[in-house]
Amino acid sequence: MINANDTEFHPRDPRDRIWTETTYLAFAIPEEALHGTLYVLARPNLGVAMSSVVITRGYTRRPHEAEFCDPQIHLPCPASYADFSLDNGLSVKAESLTDWRFSYRHKLDSCRFDLRLKGLHHPHDPMDSRENPLLQRAEPGGAHDPRVGDAWSNGHFDLKGRITGTLWLRGREYAVDCYEGMDRSWGPRNETPSRASSYLSINFGEELAVWLTMTLSISSEGMVVYDELKTGFLVSHGEVFPITRATIEARGADMLTLNDHVILETANGARYEFHGGAIGTRPMGSINPSISAFQSLMRYHWNGKVGYGGHGKLFGQEYLARHLPRDEARA
Repeated sequence: MINANDTEFHPRDPRDRIWTETTYLAFAIPEEALHGTLYVLARPNLGVAMSSVVITRGYTRRPHEAEFCDPQIHLPCPASYADFSLDNGLSVKAESLTDWRFSYRHKLDSCRFDLRLKGLHHPHDPMDSRENPLLQRAEPGGAHDPRVGDAWSNGHFDLKGRITGTLWLRGREYAVDCYEGMDRSWGPRNETPSRASSYLSINFGEELAVWLTMTLSISSEGMVVYDELKTGFLVSHGEVFPITRATIEARGADMLTLNDHVILETANGARYEFHGGAIGTRPMGSINPSISAFQSLMRYHWNGKVGYGGHGKLFGQEYLARHLPRDEARA
């Protein structure tokens, strides 16, 4: 179970060069087809941090089409991970486990924001079998699936909530008021490029919010297949229900999802069905060149209601090199 200390750097062997702690936030302004992310990756034993702020509008198919992109590497690592500011202009403060503030100001003033996240629930711990019953099904000592990646194999929490504030982007001011989420991770991270995993965020306000991750594979025809549910939960009016079954069918282009059909079942036997269509796409700018990331801003329909969320896919470059079909000229 996640506790208040999990906002801070975690105890670790100071000799562990690859010990890593991360923070991720997604937010959106659906009526403008704007979707943004901020990401911090800190390696406290090395004294360095990396950070990326990316905002995209509408449909993009190449990284250079992003509305705004500021990836920074080799920043000094902060002393605290619960309340810090980086040299790239990003500040993060955990006022509690469920209340966070994120602010940013680009050095050339092309972009700045001041955002607050108010969580809908206690952060979800996917490594606790009481919160993720899928762990109870795993065979003791079973082989680790490298497609999951280190970020979801060590310490981790996910939090869904309401994000409010203001974004200033290239001289224009936008009000932010959306339901989305953040996560934190900690532990050794090799950054080996064998990942093949997806994440899905579906949001209908306090009535319903969903987060899940699944492993991916690629068929002989080059189609992305959603294989195995690894973790997931649904929040309704503050109550959290583990997701125990999920199927996803999706179609897209250039690895970017354009529509999806999602069916979920929670531990209490409830069944949910969602239909999504993209209102924005982007190959997500990454500070880690061994990973190819593809994200879509989705409009979802459920029970006659409209919500929004994100559909993301993360692939290691080596995984793609081994599994994407190649013609003879490239073989």
